[in-house]
Amino acid sequence: MNTDLQDIFLHLVRLGIDAELEAIVPEGVDCQALQELAEEQGLEGVAVDGIGKIPKENRPPRREIMPWIGSVMMAEDKYAGQQKVAAKMAQLFHANGIRTYVLKGAVAAECYPHPEHRTSVDMDCFLLPDTSDFDAWKLGNDLIKARGYEVDFDYYKNSTFYLPGLAVENHQYLTPFRGNKRLTALEKELQAMFRQDGGEDRFADTWLYRPPVMVSALFLIEHAYSHFLHEGLTWRLVLDWILFSRRHRDEIDWAVLDAKIDEYGFRKFYDSYLRLGKFLIGELGEDGLSENDRMMLDDIWAPLDLHEDVHGLAGKLALAGNTFRARWKYRHFTDITWLKALWIQVKGALFDKNPKI
Repeated sequence: MNTDLQDIFLHLVRLGIDAELEAIVPEGVDCQALQELAEEQGLEGVAVDGIGKIPKENRPPRREIMPWIGSVMMAEDKYAGQQKVAAKMAQLFHANGIRTYVLKGAVAAECYPHPEHRTSVDMDCFLLPDTSDFDAWKLGNDLIKARGYEVDFDYYKNSTFYLPGLAVENHQYLTPFRGNKRLTALEKELQAMFRQDGGEDRFADTWLYRPPVMVSALFLIEHAYSHFLHEGLTWRLVLDWILFSRRHRDEIDWAVLDAKIDEYGFRKFYDSYLRLGKFLIGELGEDGLSENDRMMLDDIWAPLDLHEDVHGLAGKLALAGNTFRARWKYRHFTDITWLKALWIQVKGALFDKNPKI
């Protein structure tokens, strides 16, 4: 990867979120390659915001950035459509006594200067009964099936269905806890916090709810941790945490969160994750990164090791392969070995196929 291109991208992101006052795109830069890099990192729209803040006389030629701008405009339309479909789904669920909580997605997006410029692939939600006690996850799936949509139950953690213009992951569980004692404890804690929530915090004019702030904080960290170990990080996952944690800095109980990071084994990962967030927004120079930070930095720039579209036995084998290739990550960023991680996966798949909390 061209390091000059990486540096330009980072400066554009900083400019796009107002973390930097000025940036330069050198004359003759390959704008298509720069766009592709921004897209790979999930920050295509944020980088365009950065270009928009450069004086016109210093921007790349309009003909070279128009395809990029057009792509972002299409993403804006997609985002608007997704929000409308999500609101209609939540209205349906509300009419049937279900409260629809948004995981990640709009909760992270609203922390961006332009929420519509946070790349969104699908919607993750968690359903709870609004008043009485029933299985809201099951009823939500049944309501979707009753309207003629297929619901996929291939993964124990969530069901998946496709509404017009919106893919939805309906979470029965919040974490990939199967076979993992620590994540089982975290799952119980997150669900307990959810069930104590009074449902006062809704997205305006919708029946979509924000989770309690501490739930979102722990969920974002665990989600990034799992992505790092199994597929790899992108800068969007890093920026999500930095912007969320700063927007909600006065609502987060930092002493409790710090203790939970240790309790659930995220410390080695989190320390580098946080420092790279500061590096991303320009608060920490590359010379201030530790050896572990630099390893994580290299991983962010590397291609993702994806297996999202592989299911069943093939999916389990792909996950095992990712775990083997991530041996160095377990050595430097977790307090368990990759062999123990592999055993947890095997144990869960063989002896706890349909786990319960």
